[in-house]
Amino acid sequence: MNDIVIQARDLTKVYRLYAGPGYRFLDMFGLLKNKAGAYTEHAALDRVSLDIRRGEKVAIIGRNGAGKSTLLKLITRVIEPSAGVLEVRAQAHALLQIGTGFHPDFTGRQNVYSYLAQLGVVGADAERKFGEIVEFAELEEYIDQPVKTYSSGMGVRLMFATATAITPQLLVLDEVLGVGDAYFAAKSFRRMKSLCEGAGTTLLLVTHDVYSAVKMCERIIWVDRGRILMDGDGGTVVKAYEDSIRQQEETRLRVKKQRKLQEISETLPVLQRPEYAIVEIASRSGRPQNDLVYFSSIRLLVKDEPVAALPLGEDAFERRDNSHLEQSGTAWGTPLEWAGKPGRALLNYGTPFHKVAGVFAIPAAHGELALTEMSCEVEYASVADCDLVVRLFYRDQETELGVITAASSAWTTWRPVTSPQVAVGRSAGGLNITGVHGTGTFTLRDARFVDNDGSELHLLKHGEAARLEIDYTIHDPSLSENAQVVIAFHKDGVQDVCRFITRDLMFRAADRSEGTIRLQVPSLRMTDGEYSVTIMIAKEGYYDSSPSLFYTINPDVYCCVSRMFDVSVTGSGLIGSGTAHLALGDWSLV
Repeated sequence: MNDIVIQARDLTKVYRLYAGPGYRFLDMFGLLKNKAGAYTEHAALDRVSLDIRRGEKVAIIGRNGAGKSTLLKLITRVIEPSAGVLEVRAQAHALLQIGTGFHPDFTGRQNVYSYLAQLGVVGADAERKFGEIVEFAELEEYIDQPVKTYSSGMGVRLMFATATAITPQLLVLDEVLGVGDAYFAAKSFRRMKSLCEGAGTTLLLVTHDVYSAVKMCERIIWVDRGRILMDGDGGTVVKAYEDSIRQQEETRLRVKKQRKLQEISETLPVLQRPEYAIVEIASRSGRPQNDLVYFSSIRLLVKDEPVAALPLGEDAFERRDNSHLEQSGTAWGTPLEWAGKPGRALLNYGTPFHKVAGVFAIPAAHGELALTEMSCEVEYASVADCDLVVRLFYRDQETELGVITAASSAWTTWRPVTSPQVAVGRSAGGLNITGVHGTGTFTLRDARFVDNDGSELHLLKHGEAARLEIDYTIHDPSLSENAQVVIAFHKDGVQDVCRFITRDLMFRAADRSEGTIRLQVPSLRMTDGEYSVTIMIAKEGYYDSSPSLFYTINPDVYCCVSRMFDVSVTGSGLIGSGTAHLALGDWSLV
């Protein structure tokens, strides 16, 4: 028997964005046709393919405008696709969406009976279901009041209780888990879990809150600009989602730079205005490189002929309308000499943005170019293996030229080996699923709980002593400070339930560039369960302030390895049931 409930193949939904209301009116009657300039097309969903099986708990996440709600409307048959195939193998009355059939002027009682009637539940069955709904929603004294008088939390409680009072084949929830108090959210989680595990209900949760999604669903589908960016388990997607903040910031800085270049161009005489192309040489994984990577020449080629080069000397950042280096959001080092040639290095510490970038000013004589005609030539050296991708941005297009990976202590010339593939209006960058973030000032080589003999432990006992050891390396030779070290425990990989911090360890790179940090816990207070361990080393004073930047783009975060390893805790007994942490205190009778 086929257990696929939802199957999509190249599912596409395109909306027309009209230049004026009159064009929309004409199009409604088929009179607009293909009039030039009347509209543009926006692909809310772009060739999405997926399978969702019976009984799965699947969350669809993404930023506002990513295409989540469009996908929901297609699945619930509110709208029809522009192209592709979508099959929803469930009865129409079982496609439940929170709020369907509720009218603000009707009372809670009237709305519940109306909703049940739509599903064919009437008479004694409706009476019984009504009692269950009111009891679950805990709205006995308000059930005969108009729904428009309810708070948003009360309304969602009634809607959720009604939608889940029957056993649906498919339950679709759109942006509702953030409404209401923690108590009712916990009740909702338990009911959804019961439906999926006991009755085989398929849950489709649509939200922008990745952390709520992971609490409920084992599978996360991340949608971005109409495409599936990632489809995997919760822990992996959370790591990538957190790193996406860095990618969003890189995109923002790049767009800001392109606008500034346009303003500069418009100040020049028309016949002297250059075209500008931006080159980025970035870590493919979003992590710092193993060592410094040196550059002595970075040139732009048009039809294999050099037309511009990045300056690497003292004044490389100061030029405005000529080719120059980009300082913001990059890891350029100072001018230096390596293997007999002057140049600059990509540093592997000092900034959360592990890339270098520059602007090529293409002389006006070349005119407007096609990105497919462009390429780059890079002369580099690296004593350790590297993992860099070279990207080129021109107007609203971008292309990935290739990768630089080989170590070479001597200068080596790199050129792309394949023809570039051009993309329009898409942000560059691969997904960092390692969970490693920070400036690279520190590297965490390993971490583990150990017993008295130094043997690694994966099972800890509640109430007993525990010892955590963390091996580190310092890459910034000038570091000398009381950097703060924080250990966080996430129950079931999601909920942050306990932290340890030290402000007292002095790190001096000149005296010791690597070593081991030891945390001795006299009595472990976490209760039974599975925990993921996150380790962060941050600048002195980081946790004593109120950082405004998210940690993945904060230059004061030296290193953070999110959910570095897992450990189990047992032995808390009945008193530990239903809680995450048992605290110690001094008791007395007075």
